[in-house]
Amino acid sequence: MNSDRLIDRAIDEAPVGVTIADARKDDNPLIYLNDAFERLTGYPKDETIGNNCRFLQGERTDPASVAAMRAAIAAKEPVSVELRNYRKDGTEFWNQVDIAPIGEETVTHFVGFQTDITARKRAEFEVERRIEEVENERSKVEAVLERIDGLLEDITRTLVEATTREGIERAVCDRLTADDAYDTAWIGEHALRRNGIVPTTWSGPIDLEGSSLPMDRNDGFVGEALATGGSRFIHDTEMAWHEREGDSGSTRAAIALVSGETNYGVLVVSAAQSTGFDDHERVVLESIGRAIATACNTLESRRILTADSMVELEFDLADDDLFFVSLSARAGCRFEYEGSAHDGDSLLFFTSKGADPDRLRELSVGCGDLTDVTVLRATGSSGLIEFRLSGVSLVTKLANRGVRIRSMHAEGGEGRLCLLVPGGTSPRSVAELVMEGCPNATLAVSREHDRPPLTDEEYRQGVEEGLTDRQLLSLRKAFFSGYFDSKRRITGTEIAASMGISRSTFHQHLRAAERKLLAEFFDRN
Repeated sequence: MNSDRLIDRAIDEAPVGVTIADARKDDNPLIYLNDAFERLTGYPKDETIGNNCRFLQGERTDPASVAAMRAAIAAKEPVSVELRNYRKDGTEFWNQVDIAPIGEETVTHFVGFQTDITARKRAEFEVERRIEEVENERSKVEAVLERIDGLLEDITRTLVEATTREGIERAVCDRLTADDAYDTAWIGEHALRRNGIVPTTWSGPIDLEGSSLPMDRNDGFVGEALATGGSRFIHDTEMAWHEREGDSGSTRAAIALVSGETNYGVLVVSAAQSTGFDDHERVVLESIGRAIATACNTLESRRILTADSMVELEFDLADDDLFFVSLSARAGCRFEYEGSAHDGDSLLFFTSKGADPDRLRELSVGCGDLTDVTVLRATGSSGLIEFRLSGVSLVTKLANRGVRIRSMHAEGGEGRLCLLVPGGTSPRSVAELVMEGCPNATLAVSREHDRPPLTDEEYRQGVEEGLTDRQLLSLRKAFFSGYFDSKRRITGTEIAASMGISRSTFHQHLRAAERKLLAEFFDRN
């Protein structure tokens, strides 16, 4: 094989299209093309020889790239461009065209190289598309963050300035629906007698006058949020029929308004978009829920401190209402409430009369939320008993509302509970709280009292605030168990053991508490 034939064979077998155009003739017609060009474009030699290579161009070929290529050819200069070209069958492909002039003194020909770069261009376009998507998403996220952070700031400011609970609810609902992202907002509370959630305030294109949702957590996401004290985010298609406010496709959020152990109702928000709430927005809505509850708690505490009257409520309790009522029937004894304390669980202290104190642990199995029974002091058929309850007891719930237990006793399966409700706290809501925990309780007495400038309970609470939880618990256990009696019937070691601490640690707590009490006494007197 001679050298010329070898060169021709190499060019034909090259992986890129090769063309030669005659620069001495008008319109630079093709005089040669290799086999790869035919395979790349689908055009055979007899249809291309004698024509300008522009037949590969089409409606989506970039005019600017074509103009750059023509200018270089006119100037007899090399050029490299990327063109959207078309095969004979009309399919598009991306063609990298490299053109070089040939000639010693005068350019006589142009050699062109065509390379199919379609796969690379598609990859580049995909990268560009993803970058654009990410940029758009980032812009959307920044806009959402700016919007909801501003929403949280506005609502926080509103809560600080509010003077009534009704004002809090109205301001929050109105501000939420002023945001384009939310269609409706409403706040409801549990109505015990109707066993439902009754809207108290709402905003947006809804009218909830006289409406009520089931409280059963298994019958709707709003009831579940309120019953569990948490939050629920749900799409319209997952809602019970009675929870839907309008057309399907929207999403809703239900956030329980909880401060400490007190639940102030539930906030329900409907989103204008059907895509739901992102993680950041959920956190902000839950923060708004906590802020509403905290503001309600602050207003309630303020009313309690400034009220000049209080209401006394007395309830008759049946056998299965509270653990000590049931236990009084089992043991055939009488219980008198002495006080309470907290160490993670609720600790309630009762004196018992008429039954062997050591049998109470055995008899208490299955009584309500009781988890432990400790005899702190025993004398024959009477004693001082410590009852430990898991979870949040009724006593704790009442204390969180500023309600004082004046007395509480039970005998033979019948009990009596006497409460002092400070002014500013709704006696009705307290009665509902009691009857929610004691379904068979009946309100026997309701009377109003004038309130002294500073009640004993307020002074006691003020002193307690100066003690740590462990110091207060040490004092209570020591006092109720007779540690301070002239004939001490319990030792510091026994009290320490009941608290799960060492004797020395118990005495450290006790001495610190005693110093604080004495300092308060002498400063006061």
